[in-house]
Amino acid sequence: MRSWREKGMQMLDTTSIVPLYKQLKDLILKEIAEGELKPNQKIPTELEMSEMYQISRMTVRKALAQLVDEGVLAKKQGKGTFVQEQKMEEDLSSPNSFTNLCKRNGKMPGGRTLKFVLEEATDRDIRELKLEPGEPIIHVERLRMADNIPVMLENLYFPGHLKNILVENLDDTSLYQILRDKYGLVTGNSVMEIEISECNRYEASMLDIKTGTSLLLIREIVYDQFDNPLHRTKSLVRGDKFKYISPRMNVIKK
Repeated sequence: MRSWREKGMQMLDTTSIVPLYKQLKDLILKEIAEGELKPNQKIPTELEMSEMYQISRMTVRKALAQLVDEGVLAKKQGKGTFVQEQKMEEDLSSPNSFTNLCKRNGKMPGGRTLKFVLEEATDRDIRELKLEPGEPIIHVERLRMADNIPVMLENLYFPGHLKNILVENLDDTSLYQILRDKYGLVTGNSVMEIEISECNRYEASMLDIKTGTSLLLIREIVYDQFDNPLHRTKSLVRGDKFKYISPRMNVIKK
C-alpha cells in the first residue's frame, strides 16, 4: 500500500475545471472505495495534506468538511480526522430479514439464539397478537451479528399455534425463510415504533458496549399475507452500526 505522501506526489490538476477541493474529495472517496483507507483509520492533518498536494489549507478544509457532513469522515476532538465506518442501511418502506439486510450491505450475517421457549402471554402479547384465551407465545431472543460484531439484540414473540418452529435451528438460517418455506407464511404489512433507550448491564454485555449507551429501540408488529399478526418484535439496535431511511412522503401544508 502506498503512503499518503507518495499519493500526494501525484498532485492535483490545477488546470482542470473541477475545483481542487472536489478533486481532493474524490481522491479520498476513491481511496476508501479501493480499501487504501480503512474504517477508523486516521487521515493526515489539514497541514500535511496542504503540503502534500500543494494546495491551501482552506481548500483541504472544505473537502474534509463536506466528507464529514456526508458521514464519510468523523472528527474526534484532540485526536484528528478518521474514516467513518459505514453504517448498515435499511429502507423502512421495504423491511427485510436481517440475513438479507447484511448481504445487501456487504456484511456476513451471524447470530446466536439466547432463548427459544414457550411462555405465558402478557397483556401486550394478547392485545397485539390477537391471541386466543390461554394461548401461549413463543419467545425468541437472538443476538444478531454482522462481520462477527454484535449489532442487535432482538426479541420476537410469536403466537403459540406456531410452536412447531421450536424444533428449528435459528442460528444460521433466516427465520422468515423458515416461515415461508415450511409454513407458507410471508410477511405483509407492519407497524413500527422507534425511540431511544439506554441499555442496561445485560444488554450492554451482549452488544459489547458500555452500560447506559443510547440505542435504537424498535417495536414492530408484523402481519402475514392474510393480515394476521405474525409476530411482535422488540429490538435494541446499535446506532453506530445502523441507520434507517424512509421513502419520500408528500407533505400537505394548510
